[in-house]
Amino acid sequence: MRNGSGDDRNGAGNESWARRLRGLLESGRRLASTRAAIFSEELGVKAGVLARALAALFLAAAFGGLSLLLLTAWIAALFSKLLGGPVAGILAAFALYIAVAAVAGFLGGKALSRVKPLEFPVTGGELRKDMAALRASARPEPPAGILESPPGAPGPSSDDLEDRFRVGSE
Repeated sequence: MRNGSGDDRNGAGNESWARRLRGLLESGRRLASTRAAIFSEELGVKAGVLARALAALFLAAAFGGLSLLLLTAWIAALFSKLLGGPVAGILAAFALYIAVAAVAGFLGGKALSRVKPLEFPVTGGELRKDMAALRASARPEPPAGILESPPGAPGPSSDDLEDRFRVGSE
């Protein structure tokens, strides 16, 4: 319907809603992009810790395997000693390999215990803030006579939500 001034109220309302919807979708896209970047950062940290843990465990396994080879050599040397051969050197090397394997295994296990593959505290916290902001924005607006802020104070900007999330990701 047209009013006396010649504008179409339904068309203007639809345009306003379309513009709002586009703004909402764009804000959602930027928010999802920010969340993906935070998740990627946390995943990268976990991958580094996991790589160090696996390297230490590989080192422990390698030295453990070498110690088994030396154990075999030591047993052979022991039989040689019974017949008259050098055992002390082979036994000292065996003890050294066992010590290195124990230290590497301890460090690898300690590093692996810090990897919590399903725990992303920063991303989870930011998602909780998002849900709180969405719940707050879904509340009905107060009647026109009731103002939450002083008359001269600027109202919330549509970019406030995005700015808040950008600050957390930088």
